[in-house]
Amino acid sequence: MKPRLDEWNFLKEFTHARVAMGRAGNAVPTQAWLAFKTAHARARESVWKEIDFQQLEDEIRSHGLASRQVQSQCKSKKEFLLEPDKGRRLCEESRNALQKSISGKDIYDCILLLGDGLSAEALHKNGIPFLTEFVEVQKRSGLKWGPLILARYARVALGDELAVLLKSKSIMTLIGERPGLASSESLSLYYTYQVGSQTTDADRNCISNIHSEGLSPRGAAQMAFYLLEQSFKKKLSGVNLKVEYPSSFSLPAAVDPSR
Repeated sequence: MKPRLDEWNFLKEFTHARVAMGRAGNAVPTQAWLAFKTAHARARESVWKEIDFQQLEDEIRSHGLASRQVQSQCKSKKEFLLEPDKGRRLCEESRNALQKSISGKDIYDCILLLGDGLSAEALHKNGIPFLTEFVEVQKRSGLKWGPLILARYARVALGDELAVLLKSKSIMTLIGERPGLASSESLSLYYTYQVGSQTTDADRNCISNIHSEGLSPRGAAQMAFYLLEQSFKKKLSGVNLKVEYPSSFSLPAAVDPSR
């Protein structure tokens, strides 16, 4: 039976969602069904895939940057998926190593954390392109940046503990999103100002859908800088910080990190 064209076909110009797939009898066409199954398989594979932190560290080093690796309390990917709370806390070994490296005089304005989250593939494919753009942002920001952190089996809230431990005013976390059927390689950026023991998700700002067919790494870096600027200006983040991004960006000379 020949598939019937869907009258809503024009919507495909505006979204990656599965709309206007047509019909073949009482079902969708075979091609649409196979595309769905392929996307679902990619999403499942991405969730279980382990990140190669050595490769990531080597790529970061090739751009003239140093990084430190940490791990959450999860000891395996299975534990990470089944026990989310463990992904929000540092393991004892990582905590002790960071504490030994702390200088009593060091107080940072911001720390950048790169975590695998629910899509290691997202960090592999889009983390370095974002970072190369963001390096220029860091240079021009006027802020005192803490060490670049690479985190294995990381949930977003892992950054809260790191910020408190390293005495940083804010934390910016780039992490793999839960894979969907539109993309299994999407990153999100979460930013929190004045992290403390009472920090919740309401205290965070999010820039999402950073991938090849979504928000570009360059665009995300520019938005991240603007978010930083607004946050330090108003000393806020999360639901209390209303950010309206300009239609075009020109990076300011520096953020005022006044204490």
